[in-house]
Amino acid sequence: MRIGIWWYQESWGGVDTHLLALLSHWPGEDQFVIIHNEDNEGLKRIRNDLSAIPRVSFHSVKTSKRYFGLFGRIVSYFFLPLTFAFQILRGIWILKRVGRIDAFLCTNGNYPGAWSGLAALRSAKFLKISKRMLLIHHEAQPRRVFLNTFENLIDMSVQKSATDLICVSLATRKTIIDRRGFNTEMNPIRVIHNGILFGEVAYDKKVDLRKTFNIPKTEFLIGILGRIERYKGHEDLILGLSELHDSEKRKIRLMFVGSGEEIELGRLTNLAIASGIQDRITFCGYIPGNPTSIVAQLDLLAMLTKDFEGFGYTIAEAMSAGTPVLATRVGAVEEFVSDEFAKLVPPESPSSIADALSEFLKNRKSFLHRAKKSKNHIRSFSAEMMAKRFHRLLTT
Repeated sequence: MRIGIWWYQESWGGVDTHLLALLSHWPGEDQFVIIHNEDNEGLKRIRNDLSAIPRVSFHSVKTSKRYFGLFGRIVSYFFLPLTFAFQILRGIWILKRVGRIDAFLCTNGNYPGAWSGLAALRSAKFLKISKRMLLIHHEAQPRRVFLNTFENLIDMSVQKSATDLICVSLATRKTIIDRRGFNTEMNPIRVIHNGILFGEVAYDKKVDLRKTFNIPKTEFLIGILGRIERYKGHEDLILGLSELHDSEKRKIRLMFVGSGEEIELGRLTNLAIASGIQDRITFCGYIPGNPTSIVAQLDLLAMLTKDFEGFGYTIAEAMSAGTPVLATRVGAVEEFVSDEFAKLVPPESPSSIADALSEFLKNRKSFLHRAKKSKNHIRSFSAEMMAKRFHRLLTT
């Protein structure tokens, strides 16, 4: 069987981690062709790993912003009905160029996410591709008021065009139903939790955090991994640290691993200066390589998302590496994490974060005990089992 994967994405994140885990543990002898936008940062991060998997090929597609820049994006926004119809026709043309496809998987970040992917589902149906799956990783966005009617029609089209609707968590599934009105009687929405790549942590000596950033062993490394965006909660960690006693602050070094917009980086830097803890924070930038090898070097992983987490891959990777976790109770986090395995706090609560940091310094053994238990617990979320579930749906 030849399976086409439609993957339009600008930044890197959990979607690319999921795809790598899925294809590297695929149980069959099927062929894959990944249809992607040429500026897909997620693909750039894992392309070498994907290329090492037998039977995986790539088909690059130019996007509208490459053709017309910012003007093209503005036009596509205000003339969505016309551009969506054009994308359906373009999808037919692209899929014909790719050649025979027996099953089609569109992987989207949030919903609606990439409109071209939703249009491609319609294209795949027109071409009579028998299996057409839409995979949603993050939350659904409410319909925009001035486009409510058209977006409602698109939602109906998606439910009719997809033979299978998959979410990575119950939390994501709930937003699809509550915010977009998906009818589960028309088309069931299944949940397949993300799978984790296990095995020994491949410690990359080229990425030694302490050596690279000259951090003494007397300081605990507490880090956030991922793109630096406001909803990720970096500012809450800064504010939480600022509430500690000076003697406690000196024992902690915050590691922000990931890239971000200059405006957001500047805002966090100014906040750190105003809080008097600028010497306690290291902006590491994006570090290529195995994320688990980076997480394994931390004394505590902090994932402090403010409102919603579709799954929380970095949390799961920390659990698999035996690294203690501090996380917020948002979205799907509590579908695989509890107080038994990690320290959970309310979102946007710097005072709760401060209490957790202080507890970590005073009773680190309890955090390590949770981490040891979580390492066994997270093994039930294996990439192998996830791949088997996708394989069964796409090939039968």
